Amino acid sequence: MDLVLVNSPIHDYSRYPRYESSYSTPVGLLYVATSARNAGFDASILDAEHRQLAPAEIAAEINSMSPRVAGFNTFSINFAIVERITELIDPHIRIVIGGPHVSNMPAGHFGARLRRAQIMVRGDGESTIVDILRERHPSTIPGIYFRDALGMTVATAPAADISLDELPIPDRTMLPTEPYWRDGRRWMDISISRGCVFTCKFCAGSCRSNGTTYRRRSAESVVAEIHHLISNHQVQGIQIVDDLPFNGRAQLLDFLDLLEKERISLSWELNFPLQFLRKLSAVDIARMKALGVSRVSFGIESGSLQTRRVMGKFAKEEELFQVVRTLAECEISAKGYFVIGFPGESQLDMELTIDLARRLHAVGGSFFRPRIFMFKPMPGSALWQSLLAAGHSMDELLDYADFELERTYYNKHAWGTNRKYALVPPNVIQEMINDFYTSIGEQD
Repeated sequence: MDLVLVNSPIHDYSRYPRYESSYSTPVGLLYVATSARNAGFDASILDAEHRQLAPAEIAAEINSMSPRVAGFNTFSINFAIVERITELIDPHIRIVIGGPHVSNMPAGHFGARLRRAQIMVRGDGESTIVDILRERHPSTIPGIYFRDALGMTVATAPAADISLDELPIPDRTMLPTEPYWRDGRRWMDISISRGCVFTCKFCAGSCRSNGTTYRRRSAESVVAEIHHLISNHQVQGIQIVDDLPFNGRAQLLDFLDLLEKERISLSWELNFPLQFLRKLSAVDIARMKALGVSRVSFGIESGSLQTRRVMGKFAKEEELFQVVRTLAECEISAKGYFVIGFPGESQLDMELTIDLARRLHAVGGSFFRPRIFMFKPMPGSALWQSLLAAGHSMDELLDYADFELERTYYNKHAWGTNRKYALVPPNVIQEMINDFYTSIGEQD
């Protein structure tokens, strides 16, 4: 076998309790694996997160397959888990890592971390993996870090952006979980864009944070994939997994026009930023529902208008309530994301956020699910840079906290931090979030 790509586990399942969670397709890995297959290589995907495999179990499966190359998607919250997995892999297997953590961290970080990885891919991986499998010398492959003969981490020139329309439709036969079932329907996930134009200070997904460009697929490309999924997989629902699938109201309305023109009748789930969502009329939202949109997710972030503005969010409170109310009236489920514990944030500001989440939940009822998370500094974000400038080390900023067995709902399902950035310590923030979920009826 030439290549095994691993959808890396978000938690260490040797200690984290396995639980029933919603399924999410590793779309990015599917694109990379499909590109490798189309170039004539034998490639497969090991979905370790879906199967909730422990590090030793993952390494054992890879070693038994004995591929030439094992590749891992790596996020900042789980890079230490990926590091442990790679240390258990047989030395003759070449290790390649990619994903947001690689793209957003400097070469020097990898001098001491993830030492087993020989190549680290920054940005798009579809053409890069083909170059690696063809055994081009790393110094000639753009868009990577690699270890030279002395073990030093070397950065090559940035790679040119890939045209998304030139990418093949992902080969979903590589995943036995596809399609997956939700609400009694057959679902699959697609990606129609990469990057994000916004500059939210806590987020590392902004193009300004990671040096990428915002790109979208053409309508023709998207329609071709939709019809492929309907004809070949009999899908009944599609989730668009991108952070910013539509850059504004006009692009969303163009998509709705496309669904009408092509007579596509499916259920849809998508992310749509609050900055755009608040500009939709009740007629727009009713049309979304009529054309199959069943779920929308968006970030609210804070109950403090001042904090929202500092973080790059400009919606007023009355606009938030109008959006949630209209979505509920149209029976579109919504998920609103909040963050507490921003640097310098007071307990009063955090209580304002929790109070806003609770009031929006009361207005939206069963159609609005608030999700509250603890702030974590993410590499590449504006707040990450500010904290570095304030004297924090990278190791401190990467000191994330997974669950503890004795803790309750929130801590078993999301990462936090061991460091104090707000004016109150992390354990107080954890208890505030636990109390909130208990108050709205979500608990163990």
